[in-house]
Amino acid sequence: MKKALILVVLLLAVFIGEILIFDNNTNEEYNKVRILVTSYPLFEITDKLIGSDVEVKKLIPYGVEAHSYMPTAKTMALLTQADLFIYNGLGMETWIKNDYPNAVDMSKHVRLNENSECDEDEHEHHHHDEDADPHYWLDIENMMTMTLVLKQKLEKIFPEHKKTIEKNAVVYIEKLTELSRAYNIGLGGCKRNEIIVNHNAFGYLAKRHDFNVHSVTGLSPDEQVSAKKMKEITDLVIDEKIKVIFFESFVSSKVAEAISKETGARVESLQPLANVTKTEAARGYISIMHDNLEKLSLAMECE
Repeated sequence: MKKALILVVLLLAVFIGEILIFDNNTNEEYNKVRILVTSYPLFEITDKLIGSDVEVKKLIPYGVEAHSYMPTAKTMALLTQADLFIYNGLGMETWIKNDYPNAVDMSKHVRLNENSECDEDEHEHHHHDEDADPHYWLDIENMMTMTLVLKQKLEKIFPEHKKTIEKNAVVYIEKLTELSRAYNIGLGGCKRNEIIVNHNAFGYLAKRHDFNVHSVTGLSPDEQVSAKKMKEITDLVIDEKIKVIFFESFVSSKVAEAISKETGARVESLQPLANVTKTEAARGYISIMHDNLEKLSLAMECE
């Protein structure tokens, strides 16, 4: 009985020790983090600007669909501890219920699409309208704006890194400018002016480059697909002799494949970039956007 009691005490001590080690490691990891970011485009810009000088953490894990991500209670508690918390807004992060004094809601600083445009007096209201299109980073001009906004924020919070931030901002905006030029050329002189997608994530890109998007679901990929909508899209593909149906990364291709089976159109993936895989992150926004451009150009039969 005495030996058994000693054994229980020893096991309990080991267990408690492991918990303390885990907690300390976790706290140590987050103590290094000074900037917390939600969507991938915001993370890339912040990381590009600040470099390795300041720890930046992306809250949504790689490979997780951004619309469906829900943070743990522990993660939520950390939001107020960071020097800066940057989020997308427009209902992308449905779990944000409070105003955070250290937060930047990037949707307040960019040009919004038609379905969320408004008069100046109504601007604030529409920025918090969860029915608005939150995929504004697919307009490359918005990415430039986001870079300049974050440059100013980072310089204010981390003045000791101002020269690095300024230099990195110039380099990144130059690359975005080149990307914008490539899209203007690549999507010029197209025989078609429409694409089919399963999720309505590409409205900003379509508006910027004057083509139409027909989607099976709305702004969220989690929406249920109706039989009526499926027939409508299938008929459109047949009537217009559309050759490509797009689906997005992290979203099932079953709907696109079902339409493909009915119409003979091939299925291709497009990356809306709300989140990416770890492998894609190593390539970055600009490289992935070039991939998207190539696929769009082929689908719309551009010169």
